[in-house]
Amino acid sequence: MNQRSSYTSSSSLAFGWRFAPLLVIAAWMIASLAAIDVFINFAFSYPRDPKVLTPTRLQQYFEYGRSAEGALRRMTRPDPAATAPITLAGWYDPLVATQWGVSGQVPLTAKPEKPVVTIYGASHSVRLAAALGRVSKDLISRSVGAPGATPNWSYGAYLRDRGGGASVAVVLTFNANELAMINSFSPSIWSGDFPMPYAGDRFYVEGGELKTIRPPYDSFKSYQQTFFDPKAWSAAVEFFARNDPLYDAFSFRANLLDYSALARLVRRAYNQDHTRANLHAVLDKSGFHPESQGVQLARALIHAFTTQARADGMIPVIYLVNNLGYSDFLFRALKPALDADKVVYVSSHTLVSPSDPNAYLPDSHFTDVNDNRLATALAEAIKAAK
Repeated sequence: MNQRSSYTSSSSLAFGWRFAPLLVIAAWMIASLAAIDVFINFAFSYPRDPKVLTPTRLQQYFEYGRSAEGALRRMTRPDPAATAPITLAGWYDPLVATQWGVSGQVPLTAKPEKPVVTIYGASHSVRLAAALGRVSKDLISRSVGAPGATPNWSYGAYLRDRGGGASVAVVLTFNANELAMINSFSPSIWSGDFPMPYAGDRFYVEGGELKTIRPPYDSFKSYQQTFFDPKAWSAAVEFFARNDPLYDAFSFRANLLDYSALARLVRRAYNQDHTRANLHAVLDKSGFHPESQGVQLARALIHAFTTQARADGMIPVIYLVNNLGYSDFLFRALKPALDADKVVYVSSHTLVSPSDPNAYLPDSHFTDVNDNRLATALAEAIKAAK
């Protein structure tokens, strides 16, 4: 009898007896997770029609974490009439302006009888313009905005809109919770939950001068042509990878993980950590970092905006939105630039406490009453500056 062969056979049986149950358990776990994944993808699949504006909360929840590129594929269509409405917003070409009156949005005035104030920025600035239309009898308010617009987008919009409507003052908006994104071209790069395709100018300071990098596309048409051309789109993505410090390939590029609901949740957790790290490098709920690129660039934009507006015969105004939980850190971060240029400003923390949840709506905007107070302060500041 070959005892060595018998010993090997016995040990193999023992090994199999010890680990076989573990392998079975692991197989069942993998199969269960796969079944759960398939069920979630089937039961809570996101609407295929990009024009559907009201997906359920669970559909939205399990859609979060899709790559930016995957989200753009879902929402973008060659036909503007069939594409998601959000893909048409925020473009420089054409730059969309809205005029506001006592009752809300009104047709643009060809020959205004009162001085016109144009406000550039995101939704807080649009609400400020609407409030100015309600509270002021001496001014006409006009807004040029984009959803989630960062200060660099707003300054780029101002440069393209100079002389387009304002006759007395121009207002540039800074939000505390978006200051870190001032170095990025597009929400498709920095917004993991709500990527939007529009792009803005990226500014940077070199040798004490403000330099500009234009985005690879600045209209829906040029974006559409780029997006549906594989070579052109690949070149655009490489452009973002080279020139946008917030670009992250794992968050942006589409891959097989987009087809797994559980994998999307993992990517969303990664996106949130990535975004939080970017925010905290510039400004967080404990203070701001004056040496950070975000703060330095914001100060440079204030100087450039103030200088250009005065050269155009306009009163420059800076509007600071101190979001809930951010104290007055944005104001303190930018105060040296405000003082250096002696620019008129309205900082929300002077009228709306950043620590009072009742001063804000559930969507993080100020209440209508507080928007009216801020608009009144803006009108008074412009009157004093005149």
